[in-house]
Amino acid sequence: MSILFDAAYVTALTVGSPYFFLKFIVSERYRSGFAQRLGLVGLRRGEKPCIWIHCASVGEVLMVKTLVNSIEKEFNNLDIVVSTNTNTGWSVAKRCFDNKKIFYFPLDLSWVVNKVLSAIQPICVILVELEIWPNFLISTAKMRIPVVLLNARISEKSLKWYRVLRKISKEFFESLTSEENIFCARTGTDATRLMNLGIPESQVCITGNMKFDNLVTGVPEDTKKGLLALFEIDKEDKVIVCGSTHEGEEMVMLKMFGRLREKIKKLRLVLVPRHIERVNEIVKLIESFRYRCVRKTSLDKGEKIGAKKEEAVILVDTIGELQTTYSIADCVFVGKSLVPQGGQNMMEPAGLARPVIVGPHTFNFAEETRLLKEADAIAVVQDEPALVDKMIYLLEHQDEAREMGERAQSVVIKQRGATERNIQVLRKIFLKERTVSV
Repeated sequence: MSILFDAAYVTALTVGSPYFFLKFIVSERYRSGFAQRLGLVGLRRGEKPCIWIHCASVGEVLMVKTLVNSIEKEFNNLDIVVSTNTNTGWSVAKRCFDNKKIFYFPLDLSWVVNKVLSAIQPICVILVELEIWPNFLISTAKMRIPVVLLNARISEKSLKWYRVLRKISKEFFESLTSEENIFCARTGTDATRLMNLGIPESQVCITGNMKFDNLVTGVPEDTKKGLLALFEIDKEDKVIVCGSTHEGEEMVMLKMFGRLREKIKKLRLVLVPRHIERVNEIVKLIESFRYRCVRKTSLDKGEKIGAKKEEAVILVDTIGELQTTYSIADCVFVGKSLVPQGGQNMMEPAGLARPVIVGPHTFNFAEETRLLKEADAIAVVQDEPALVDKMIYLLEHQDEAREMGERAQSVVIKQRGATERNIQVLRKIFLKERTVSV
């Protein structure tokens, strides 16, 4: 039945070819790693047994850092390769794992997937979160390569979609439920949904969310001071950091900034967009509000903000600096939540004890939002006016904002331990595979 999925993919690519061609021409995001996506990843060097870890993007790459360190510490006879879907994920992976083979995940076409599996020859594949690709799973099952889904999460919408695929393709369902596969769910709800999909209970375990284990709860003071100096932020300044913003949200932030400046003196705004390729359009948007846009890359090269700092909006146009930027905030807004996109990881600023505000659309982080709400450690606003009101309140009531941030940090600390539980699951697989290989 791989033919079925191949036909569906090829049809979609053919019908959408004008769109994809235009995106390929104008967007580096679509061009990045094109050859690797077609299976040209090169042969893996060395003769050690290989573990293939796939991370969709930046968040997943950062999440597995502790896991990789733990695997290397205990199993130094294993080779680890890392794949990702996005150019930002690839860049961060290269920085985090500079001594490892890093490549883009192949298109889910059977001949492409088979080519990459033959080149890498993994004894185990680790997929992080919801990375279930039909042809990939069918190929791993045929090659009897165990697949472990870590931090497994599945929404009701995804559950319905995979049920449709299960009815369409018996081969996909059999590969998904292969007795060699293990599903390490984040929560009891995720575990129940996986079993409702038809995965045997014996193959599902609840190990928690690894994101908590990798969240930083403190940034070195020298690092913070360096960033404050770079941004020319004084002790009297109030700093708003809007992180992982998506299209449509920057305009709301800039409108909000104008209203907040009427109430709060010495206010500074820092924007950190989710997608770096949108920087040029955000620069134009900032200037259309008659603010001066100051790009971090320019500051890194020696440019100064100078006079009228409060009329400048700092745009972080670099990758991998969101965490450090959060650390200097008096209040944080986490993006992809005012638009119906499901939210971004609000636990990063929570770990740093920052007061966090999100919009109403956080369904991708429902469990995290629930935990923070139960601890009264997050503000969920429904619209722009509510966002402005909550931002003003937190900036004017610093003691309450600080206590809110401390409660958020406590939530993060209490949720740790998932990585070690996942290692216990992987240990059984690695030892088994090592015995078989010997």
